Amino acid sequence: MSSPYRVTLLQLKADLSGVGAVTDKVDLGPQDLEHIYALAGKLQKLDLASTPKLEPALLVYRGEKGWRIVAHRGLLRMHESTSSIDDYWTVDSPKGLANLPPFRHGTSSGTSGTPANWGSASASPRRRSALRSAVEVIGLLALGVVLIAVGLWYGVPHRRLSDVPANVVIITTSPEKETLFGAVAGTYATGSGRKPGDAILEITADGRVSLKSIGKDGKPINPPRIDNEQGKAGRREQSPCLVTSFGIVAASEPNAVKVGRFRWQRTLAN
Repeated sequence: MSSPYRVTLLQLKADLSGVGAVTDKVDLGPQDLEHIYALAGKLQKLDLASTPKLEPALLVYRGEKGWRIVAHRGLLRMHESTSSIDDYWTVDSPKGLANLPPFRHGTSSGTSGTPANWGSASASPRRRSALRSAVEVIGLLALGVVLIAVGLWYGVPHRRLSDVPANVVIITTSPEKETLFGAVAGTYATGSGRKPGDAILEITADGRVSLKSIGKDGKPINPPRIDNEQGKAGRREQSPCLVTSFGIVAASEPNAVKVGRFRWQRTLAN
C-alpha cells in the first residue's frame, strides 16, 4: 500500500546534500515515514548559516493538509501548515517527529508509527509562532510611535505666528520695525543659563529667534527647539515685543524680557 504522505523539497538539492537555489522545488512524491525521518535528519545536519536569506524546508502533505519542516539552530521545527509564519512544534531529532500529531497515527511500510505521549521530552509543546512574534514587535513599534508623537506634541510649541493677541499690534514699516527688533535683540536665559534644564533664547537684530535647552554638560542641546525662526515686530501696550511661535517676547523692563509669566534675564552668549 502506498504511503499517504507526499514530500516536496523547497530550496534544497534533490539528494539533500546542500541548499539549492531560491526557486528550487523538487517533488519527491509518496514517501513512507522512515524516509521522511531520514530526509529530516539530512536537513538538520545542513549548514544553513551561510545562506541566511533562504528558507529551505521539507513540505509534507497528507491529502489536502500540509506541514512544513525546517531546521533551526540544530533543532527541527514542524509548522502546522506549509507556511513559515504559522505555529510550530520543536523536536531535537528526526524520530521526535513521530510524537507530533501529523505522524502519531501514521504508518511506515505497513508498520505502525511510534506513538508517544504528547508533551514528552522529545517533543516540546507548541511555541510562539513567528507571526505572533512579529505581531508583538509591530505592537511595540506602534507604541513607540505613539510615545514619540505624544512627546513631540507636548515638547514642541503649537502657536502659529498668525495667532496674535488683540492687545498686540504688528509693525511692518521701516525703520520702526528695525527699532523694535533692536530693542529686544540679545541673549536671554532662564535661571543662570548654565545649568541643566535652563533654556537660552537668542534674538538677532533682524528679529530671528533661536531657542535652546541646556544639557547635563552645561552646553546647549542641538538641534535647538526653535532654530533661526523669523519673528514679527510688534507693540503691546506701547512696549516693544516680538511675536514668535512659542509666545510673545515682551521687552517690559531693562535687561530682561517676559514670555507669558516667565522672566528671561539678559546674559552673555553661551
